[in-house]
Amino acid sequence: MEESNPAKKEEEEEEKKKAGTTNLPAAAAVPAVLTDDLIVEILSRVPARSVHRFKCVSPSWRDLIADPGNRKKLPQTLAGFLYDTYHRVNPDVREFHFASVSATAGAAPPVDPSLPFLPRDEHHLYVAHVDTCNGLLLCLAHMAPASSPSSTDMVESHYVVCNPATARWVDLPPHPKAPASVMARLAFDPAVSPHFHVLQFAKTDQEECITGVDIYSSRTGAWNRRETTRSVEKFNLYFDATSVFFRGMLHLLGWLQPMNLEADVDAVLVAVDMDGQVWETMRVPSRGISFGKIGLSQGCLHYATTPLGDVGRNTVIASVWYMKDYDSKEWVLKHTVCKNELGGITSVDYKVAAIHPDCDTIFLDSCEVDILASYDMQRREFRHIRHLEKYMACVFLPYVPFFSDSLAGADGQ
Repeated sequence: MEESNPAKKEEEEEEKKKAGTTNLPAAAAVPAVLTDDLIVEILSRVPARSVHRFKCVSPSWRDLIADPGNRKKLPQTLAGFLYDTYHRVNPDVREFHFASVSATAGAAPPVDPSLPFLPRDEHHLYVAHVDTCNGLLLCLAHMAPASSPSSTDMVESHYVVCNPATARWVDLPPHPKAPASVMARLAFDPAVSPHFHVLQFAKTDQEECITGVDIYSSRTGAWNRRETTRSVEKFNLYFDATSVFFRGMLHLLGWLQPMNLEADVDAVLVAVDMDGQVWETMRVPSRGISFGKIGLSQGCLHYATTPLGDVGRNTVIASVWYMKDYDSKEWVLKHTVCKNELGGITSVDYKVAAIHPDCDTIFLDSCEVDILASYDMQRREFRHIRHLEKYMACVFLPYVPFFSDSLAGADGQ
């Protein structure tokens, strides 16, 4: 039997290590072994944020991810926000804009807010942006009556759902009329179904409560009225707040009726399913009277508040919670942002405008100086995004491109 030689074994191990570093492919060369189709298949299974970061791996990966032919397979991240401003001459008419959140200077915006692919005729006045959901955009087309196209006293309207990335659209049938103004929200999840829903709520007086909802389904092509169930608490809705479609239910911010301004527990999330059969009210964290915002980020519901009426260098700009367990409705405080964390810009008052869907970033806006900014809660970094136009409205609609050609009931392309 050959005698064991520790020195010789050590020498052999060293030779193996050297051989491994010289004969095996280097780590940087491993991606070259993969075909483009296999890389795209792998990237289609990772979060959108990771796909965005993988553009930095190499020029070939950057081109592969940016290729229009691969976009349909890859998850997309937040591109920016659609928002509108009041017309300076006619306050009933809006002007529409897009604010990109990309750090790439000079990059072309991924969406034209004028939506030039939608058909127009002499009766169209303008098309308002109402809501977005997973790449689709809900619009309200305002038209003058055909009998009197020059008159705007009796404006007619109908909803349009479109995909700005593919220029496909659906004209919805006339929506149910309401004695007062209405609020409409879009619900769409391409991972579950190619069909979408539009939910329309009639605005009530502050002291009254919501009694039901009109729901349009692209599957049936028709509107249906659904009343609130008797088991749900009486509530009203904030008509200027965005909504979240999650777990098959539309979530909206509201408050319980009768309203109690001194009670923190009055603020609620209202959830309704797409059949209008299931209604829920969920308490949200509150620290007195504040401006609230909901969002879906990294697979969890998030809720952010900005206290009203508080001033000073250590003023809390935002408190951000996430729902750790949807079944138990447990909220966990994620971060609190104070004004002194925003670098040298401490004289400006901000409120939360939106929550990033893929990372721990919130977006802040200030009507005072017309600025849109972002704040990375992990790195504690504040970044100015852009100056906004004057007479800006308060709602920012997040836009995530959706490159699938599939749009249930599409009229055109």
